[in-house]
Amino acid sequence: MRRRAQTALAGLFTSGLLIAMTAAATGAGAAGGPGTLDASFGTAGVATTIVGGPIVHDAVLQSNGDILVGGDFGVGGTAFNLARFLPNGTLDTTFGNGGFAATGFSEGVAANGDGWLAVQPDGKILWAGSAPDPNGLTSDFAIARFNPDGTLDSGFGTGGRVTTQFFNPPMAGAQQGAAALLVQPDGKILVGGSARQGQIRLSPIQGALTRLNPDGSLDTSFGTGGHALIPGNSGSPIALGITALGLDAAGDVFALPQHVEFSPAGQQDATVTPAAITAASHGGADAFLPSGQYVHVAFSSSPTNRKDVDGQLQRFNADGTLASASPAFDFTANESTSHEGANAVALQANGQAVVAGAQDGVAGVARFNADGSFDSAFGAGGRVTTANPGGSAGFIAVLVQPDGKILAAGEGNTPTQNELFLARYLG
Repeated sequence: MRRRAQTALAGLFTSGLLIAMTAAATGAGAAGGPGTLDASFGTAGVATTIVGGPIVHDAVLQSNGDILVGGDFGVGGTAFNLARFLPNGTLDTTFGNGGFAATGFSEGVAANGDGWLAVQPDGKILWAGSAPDPNGLTSDFAIARFNPDGTLDSGFGTGGRVTTQFFNPPMAGAQQGAAALLVQPDGKILVGGSARQGQIRLSPIQGALTRLNPDGSLDTSFGTGGHALIPGNSGSPIALGITALGLDAAGDVFALPQHVEFSPAGQQDATVTPAAITAASHGGADAFLPSGQYVHVAFSSSPTNRKDVDGQLQRFNADGTLASASPAFDFTANESTSHEGANAVALQANGQAVVAGAQDGVAGVARFNADGSFDSAFGAGGRVTTANPGGSAGFIAVLVQPDGKILAAGEGNTPTQNELFLARYLG
């Protein structure tokens, strides 16, 4: 489970909807240059929507440019897991219930992080996360599928929903949650995440992978009865789950951050054979390049100032060796006493990497070249920040549109309201 942006949310549940500009960008360079807020989006590049207690996890584009945001948020006392915005940043009120849709797995109880998204070629929307028990003490993998209009797809699983767990009683899975989605060319659905057996505090957290048939049924030809596990470290406080998936032309499955390989039948290989990636999941702190290289955004602490927690982007070759590493960075250049939240990475067609997060309640985006250096043409020395006047904001998700524009989504708050916080930048 990845680190969250450092945004202080007031916990105020506010009904009603509002699209309003509440932010200002700094470090955007010359007007109209890369890193400048896109004036055609929202109001001066920023769009906010009032919701209760937002928790954002992922964002993805539909083929027509509509924007889907996955997470947990309340509107009018109802818990929702999905929101859709038009390409101009306006909430799409024709989607679901006034722009929002709910999986129905639980009412606002999130165990391992909910809201990882993928869009199928037919336009149907996949959501993955966890389905907690009523007390929130245990959870199963959970996958839902929506029709393009935001209604649950009755042809998937049971009423549009599927749950599965990786262990059997009496030591069934206690903490299981998905964090990566990938639709194979044949329509089967790979879902990766983490799983812990039983309710023993020191039992290992393991990487967990399952495959579903297009109708949501478990593909029992994959792994062991549809499931595969990556051994974890007993007693480790660090979640070792799968956060990114890649597929090569032969159907082999690659998983990050451990960088392991599975055969098309779901058996883990002893070693990783480098290969070009033909399809990959998105979202979170890890991502595959088509070459088989991959990137990971992490945290590093200053050896001389423990209060300064910075971000760092690492790029690895397809064989797992380190290719390059960025310097430890703040979203504000030369700042030395902040707590960084470098939460998500996305890759551009030219191989540059875009990182989104927060710094002391200010949302930030940075762009890096393949050698780990900042892209000096982006913003101010490779960085741009977007503040929320009178409040705070942080980005949790980032994606690069086909036109090269960069969309970042996250959370914001002011003294009177909580918000979904979106911004779009020129690429």
